[in-house]
Amino acid sequence: MWNMTIEIQKRREGTANIFLKNLLFALIVVFVCVPYSPIFSAETDETEVDETVVVEKATEESIKKITEQEVKKAIKKVTKETIKNVGAEAYKKETKEEETKAKRPDELKGPTEIYFAIFVIDVNNVNDAAQSITANVYLRLRWKDSRLANKEVAIRQIPLDQVWNPSILLVNQLGMGFRSLPESVQVHPDGTVIYIQRYTGALSQRMMLANFPMDKQNFIIQFASPGNDEGNLMFKPELLKMHNEGGGAIAENLSLGDWKILKYKAVVAPYKPIEGTNVASFTFLFQAERYVSYYLWQVVLPLAVIVIMSSAAFWIRREDLSIRVAVATGSVLTLITLRFVLANLLPRLPYMTRLDFLTVGSTFLVLFTLLVVVAAGSHFISHKESLARKLDICFRAGIPGTFFLLVAWFLTG
Repeated sequence: MWNMTIEIQKRREGTANIFLKNLLFALIVVFVCVPYSPIFSAETDETEVDETVVVEKATEESIKKITEQEVKKAIKKVTKETIKNVGAEAYKKETKEEETKAKRPDELKGPTEIYFAIFVIDVNNVNDAAQSITANVYLRLRWKDSRLANKEVAIRQIPLDQVWNPSILLVNQLGMGFRSLPESVQVHPDGTVIYIQRYTGALSQRMMLANFPMDKQNFIIQFASPGNDEGNLMFKPELLKMHNEGGGAIAENLSLGDWKILKYKAVVAPYKPIEGTNVASFTFLFQAERYVSYYLWQVVLPLAVIVIMSSAAFWIRREDLSIRVAVATGSVLTLITLRFVLANLLPRLPYMTRLDFLTVGSTFLVLFTLLVVVAAGSHFISHKESLARKLDICFRAGIPGTFFLLVAWFLTG
């Protein structure tokens, strides 16, 4: 807008200068070309000559004043007309640009068709506790706007805010995020418009963790066009040549070490933030399965060590009651500490996960071991050695056996 104002001012000054030069040139021609006519003869006396000279001077001054006034009027008139014409042209141009930005292309012919393609470059992290992922996503949109067609020029790069666009929003983005490409579009001679952007940041995900860590999760990357419904915009997946998939694809090698990508697809479905609201939207979904090996080494193995350590109390002589109780008590405290560590892996859920059942079951086993050790010691002190011996023999294998049955359910159930 500032550049347009400067251009209008330059046009005004140029027009006024041209007119003034032409007018001055005409006056010079008049004064030079009109033959000089003497007003007095040689016989006129000196008084008459003086009067004539005075009259001529007065006439010249009058003509000069009139000429100056006419020049000023002409300049003012030309300036007004120039301002009016240039202003009208600028207003028409600005109005046309505003209409081009505000109105959809060919909106009277129905919904505007927009072809989309999503490519997931990388998924850097899956945060179960925050229920989010960190992703690097490439987006390409294509639509046609005949108002921008110009076969006399090659491909143009135009700022996004100077043309109509669907105002795409990454719905499940957390925080500000990051767009690494300039906000502009490529306009082809036939009016085809292409928008390309790369998004990087955290995306919120609703995860069902009942089977954690033996779970499969469906992750989504959802884009929407606020203010537009399916009657205005029609999103269509564009075929990707390299992957033969419509609308989306994902890189084969991701940064995720504990997840395996099973399948993916791009779908067109309205976004419904509240009941009764349908926003034009498209989504890229991919399903991933968690590798359980990490949890076998970091969770199941420590639990097995703690449970076996607690059952070792049954192998200690019954006479060493204090040692037996210390071993069982130490196992309980160790397991409680481990549970605090495991609590940071998951968000606060209103339901128990598969891992919760394993850790809670192990906790009860270790606590039950402590109670049996105390009971066996009490029977030994009460001279009921046979009963104490039966308890020791029974739970030497019973506690570890129960734990391994629990682990089998954890892995296969």
